[in-house]
Amino acid sequence: MNKELFIKTLVEKTPYDEEKCIIINDVLENHIIIGKKGQEKIINDFETRLGITREEADSLYNTCVSILGKQIKNKLRHPFKSKEKES
Repeated sequence: MNKELFIKTLVEKTPYDEEKCIIINDVLENHIIIGKKGQEKIINDFETRLGITREEADSLYNTCVSILGKQIKNKLRHPFKSKEKES
């Protein structure tokens, strides 16, 4: 998933504006591992950089994983799908 589409999807699926979604994307890009090993670091960064509670950060993490997971599944099902048609 490209950066702009991910940020746009975050704006639609979370209560955060584009500026905060750019920060969210930056946090995710700074952590190589999205999963059990990187989860705590990502959640802590969300709390610190966005000034949100632990519960909000955890929910945001789960939303991000869900968005990315759906895109990975779509790529596996349709590996030659045009990038313009992604949604």
